[in-house]
Amino acid sequence: MEYVAILVVLFVAFYLFVHQRYLKQDELKDSDYKKKGPLLNSKESAFYNALISAVGQQGVILSKVAMSKVLTPKTTDKKSWFIANNRIAKSYFDFVVCDPRSLEVRVVIELDDGTPLNKGKVERQKLLMHACKSSGIPLIGATVKHSYQVGKLRRLLAAHIDLIEADKEVRFCKRCGSPMTIKTAAHGDHKGRRFFTCSRQPHCTYTENYNVVFE
Repeated sequence: MEYVAILVVLFVAFYLFVHQRYLKQDELKDSDYKKKGPLLNSKESAFYNALISAVGQQGVILSKVAMSKVLTPKTTDKKSWFIANNRIAKSYFDFVVCDPRSLEVRVVIELDDGTPLNKGKVERQKLLMHACKSSGIPLIGATVKHSYQVGKLRRLLAAHIDLIEADKEVRFCKRCGSPMTIKTAAHGDHKGRRFFTCSRQPHCTYTENYNVVFE
């Protein structure tokens, strides 16, 4: 009888080993994945680059951050907590600026993609405003553009982050989102005039009039 029991135990152990080693691997092979591409589109990337220049070493910028990673309901009632948490479970903040040491969120930035208002967009804006106001996290709204005034971003952020100071304007290329540099024309009809040129030259040849101002 003991011999039979030992055989049963060995058989069960062998079955579990095979199941764990091979069968589950076959199940995973049926669920292969591929990359979806960049986390941010070209306009969002340009804004992200502008934020990096505006914040400098005074903060860490994260994008597409789940609200539930930043916020938690205040209520202690289980039912109310579940309802409140469910409201933010599938939502995210476009950008958050965090303390560089603790990664505590200092400012939330919502980027308007320029699409027309609809019910879903309005509800999202209401949720963002209520969530940030009730939690005491500053919320800054920004519109999608290819070029941004870094100085303007600094002024907005300086109201909430003490070490950030407004500085001179920095522009970003409308084609690739890279920072632009200021040069002076050495030849031709515009000799002596200043202009912005993409820092990725000669790979990107975009230039811009120095006197153009973006709001």
